[in-house]
Amino acid sequence: MSIEALPLARKASGPAPRNILLAGLFVLLVQGTLTVSLARPEYLPSPPPLSGFNSAIGPWLETGSSNMDPAVYELLAPDDYLNRNYADPARNSQVNLFIAYYKTQYKAKSAHDPKVCLPGAGFNPITSKTIEIPTSLGNVAANYYLIAKDSAKSVVVYWYQTYDRALTGDQGLHLSRFFEIFTTNRTDMALVRVVVPVNNEDVAGASGEATRFVQAAYGGIMRQFPASPIAH
Repeated sequence: MSIEALPLARKASGPAPRNILLAGLFVLLVQGTLTVSLARPEYLPSPPPLSGFNSAIGPWLETGSSNMDPAVYELLAPDDYLNRNYADPARNSQVNLFIAYYKTQYKAKSAHDPKVCLPGAGFNPITSKTIEIPTSLGNVAANYYLIAKDSAKSVVVYWYQTYDRALTGDQGLHLSRFFEIFTTNRTDMALVRVVVPVNNEDVAGASGEATRFVQAAYGGIMRQFPASPIAH
């Protein structure tokens, strides 16, 4: 190597002092932001109790509610929940709506993906995919499952709802939590699940009922996410 090439070689072997300084300042800025954000008490909303959720959703009328199994309740540990059946007699349609609500995602660590429970409960997934359901408040990104247990089949649609978006997976939920704690300082969420039995092997009909029910119920679901105060 020539003498003239040595300075160039040294320059290429590491970042310039100015870049090192900028990188150090960036790290300090991130650390400072983390410290300030984590020091603030998280905003915990006070939505209306789910027991007062709409008894009539479009053409569907409430037919009864069920308490969560104590073992499941202890596992999920929601701040509030709804497990209610609806029916539209004119269309011979039955729908189950389940909502597990958490004021903070830090308490929602046990709100696992429902697909984990299906095989253990004897349900065999036949079809699975993600779908987009258009509503008057925007599209809802959701998971779609066709499940079977013995000779019975059901359509299951579920998603994770935050105050400003619907998410299909808990990984996206954790990522949104990271950003929301810096912006709105709130991480409230709900696991929403809709189940429609398949009658007479009419999977398309059950899928359509699930979609229409979500469209009719979504406004009520979003009332569980009141706007944050300007300052908190």
